[in-house]
Amino acid sequence: MAYEWLLTWVYPIVSKNPAVTEIAESIPSAVKTVFGVSDQAPVDTFEAFISAQFFARIWTLLLALYGVNTATSLLAGSIEDGTLAIPLATPISRSALLATQAGVLTSANGVLMGATLLGLFSGTARFKIKIEHWRYCRMSLLGFAFFSVISMYSFLFSAWFPEKERALAYAAGLTLAFYGLDIIGGLSEKLSWVRKLSLFQCFQPQEVLEDRIDPGRQILGLTGGAIILWLLAQRILEEKDLVL
Repeated sequence: MAYEWLLTWVYPIVSKNPAVTEIAESIPSAVKTVFGVSDQAPVDTFEAFISAQFFARIWTLLLALYGVNTATSLLAGSIEDGTLAIPLATPISRSALLATQAGVLTSANGVLMGATLLGLFSGTARFKIKIEHWRYCRMSLLGFAFFSVISMYSFLFSAWFPEKERALAYAAGLTLAFYGLDIIGGLSEKLSWVRKLSLFQCFQPQEVLEDRIDPGRQILGLTGGAIILWLLAQRILEEKDLVL
């Protein structure tokens, strides 16, 4: 939230300098891709600025790694240190336990989405930057579904490999692989097909904020994917012979 306030404070100063726009337009498309800015999109809007400086890379990667670390700590960490034996000694099924942990993590993701919107809306109101608030709400819904998928496959790895370090390595490695494919695919047209293999292609904040795409299909698809991953994790956890 503090960083959002800093960006909204800086933007009016930057936007009044025509040289900044000229520099931004002269940047090669490959470099823009690295920063998460669409090559075809305008570079002189607040949406392009906030996407490049925050949403497209920093915010996305930090929250993705937060979901990975929290999910593996909740499940694989509890299995590894034996604390999971306490709730399992009561008449609570493993499915109910996993559902509770998933509820904790998704609730935390919801709080983070709300905090992000609060910081952005209060900052833009304070520094008199006009934005379409509903577009940012749609982007947050897409972000919530996107991070839910990452959290759920982290649960899946935690149920499959109940050692925290191993589950964390697989979940974080897959996330960083998706992230790397997204960047590599944008470096040249010959490698553009690689981006289709990346989960990060489902989350394009600048396109949503500029109302160039309707994220409804992605939200439904990601939500469905998160549910399927949770059901797989549930199935594996129920059949797993846990040493507690």
